[in-house]
Amino acid sequence: MKTIMVCCGSSMVTSTIAIKKLTEVMKKTGIDAKFVQCKFSEVSGKIESSRPDVIVPTGSLDEKLTAGIPVVRGTSFITGINEKATIDEIIKILSK
Repeated sequence: MKTIMVCCGSSMVTSTIAIKKLTEVMKKTGIDAKFVQCKFSEVSGKIESSRPDVIVPTGSLDEKLTAGIPVVRGTSFITGINEKATIDEIIKILSK
């Protein structure tokens, strides 16, 4: 089971959109994944408890907060631009 942390600025709207799209992709690719959803301000604390394999922020996240966990910016899930490249990068990390 892989853990994907999806985070956004203050509300949960953009992270919910990203999780919906990622859920579909994980089903299609056969990757067993669970999701942790949080605000940017909660990332450090959630890393301790959830130990994510990848962090997907829907905006700009200070990488000092990520404890060395791979980060793939998920803005494309909101804009639709380069979404396939984002998905490919996430799958590559989760397939290691």
